[in-house]
Formats: sequence, structure tokens, C-alpha cells
Amino acid sequence: MNNQGELITKERIGFEKINIALGILYQDWYKIISKNLSEVEGINIELGCGASFIDQTNKNIKKTDVFLNSNTDFKLDAMEIGTKFKHQISNIILVNVFHHISNPELFLRSAEKSLLSEGRIIMIEPSNNIWSRLVYKLVGHEKFDTKQINWAFESKDPLLDSNQALSWIIFNRDYEKFKNLFPMFSLIKIKSFMPISYLISGGHSYNTKIGRIIIKFVRKIERILFDKYFGIFNLICIEKK
Repeated sequence: MNNQGELITKERIGFEKINIALGILYQDWYKIISKNLSEVEGINIELGCGASFIDQTNKNIKKTDVFLNSNTDFKLDAMEIGTKFKHQISNIILVNVFHHISNPELFLRSAEKSLLSEGRIIMIEPSNNIWSRLVYKLVGHEKFDTKQINWAFESKDPLLDSNQALSWIIFNRDYEKFKNLFPMFSLIKIKSFMPISYLISGGHSYNTKIGRIIIKFVRKIERILFDKYFGIFNLICIEKK
């Protein structure tokens, strides 16, 4: 592990205990993911888990990362999943990880090899709408470039280098290209959510110390009124035929 990666990982461990509101929102994410898991019998893997506590919601999910730490079940590079787990995976889970993958076509090829028939890739990724674009361009610390021509981008550090618009580019703007390259994949769901609650929690950058009652109330209201059109995140589900 390099020093920078070790520092970032240590800072993120146990965030749900420090930022209570953010922890509640992550629990919401994990429940959404669990409801969309393929029921095909196989291995469930979260890639790039960082400080994830998804195993508290679903104990059948193995947590992996490119850096081995006390929060990972084992070390795994996303590009190697097809080689190491050929036709063994029922679900691949990525929470704000896909936009850090510098060669997404290569990853999707590897994921396709690893998945069982009816297995799924389930992601939570930045969305692209009038509100989310404003948020990511004004207060985001990562690039949000909808004009990136090629899917791949140069990356020197997988933890820091990214394009938050990558999932939109591949699964919306270049959807026909995606279908042609991956005829075995079916995009079964894209659902927008959380336009406000993540922001008022402070995310990973700042702890606003918003309490449980307030964050749950805001989440309830936005789920009813604003999620569909103004969410700053998308749930993306892809199934192998």
C-alpha cells in the first residue's frame, strides 16, 4: 500500500460512526442495492469497498479493494475479476467506484467473464441532470466532464483520478455503442435519488452533525418529491443474459 492510499483509507474507516447522517444515507444505499441483487447462486463481491459496511446489511457480500486493510475480505483489482472468478459471480457491486476506473471497457469485459447467467453489476454513481451538474461543477472535488470523447482516461492514482460523468457517458450518451460492444448485457434499471440529503450531511468532506431525525425527514420528503428528476446519484443495474 502506498502512503497516500493508506492515509485515505484510514481517514474513511468508521465514517458512519463519526458522521451519523452520512452513515444513515449509506444504510439507505445498501438497502437499495440489496433489493436489486440477482438471486442467482454465486459469489457477491463489492469492488473498491474503502470504508464500506455493506456486510452489516447483507452478510453474503465480500468486500474487496485494491489496497488490503482491516475492512477488506481480500485484495482484488477490478480488472482481474474475470480472470480470478470466471463464471462464479452473481453480483458485482460498485459504490462511487465505476467513475474511477480508467478503462471501463476493459473492466466491463472482465466483469462479463466473471458473471453467471442473470448475474448483475449494481452501481451507485453520480447522475447527470440540471441539478447534479450544478452541484458537481460548483462543489465537487472530482472532474465532471460530459464531453469526454473516449471512455478511457489517463489515471495515475485510482483513488483520486476520475470522471464523475463516466456512467452517464457510457449508459446514456453512448448507449448504442455499449449495446453493440456488450450484447450479453442488458441495462435493466437507472434510477435517480438523493438530491439534497447527501449535501446537507456534508458527505465525506465535512461533518455537518445533522441528526438522525432531520436527515430521515429530508430523505422522506425528497424521495417523494425530488428523487426522480433531481437526484445527484443514480442506481444502475446491468444484467448478463
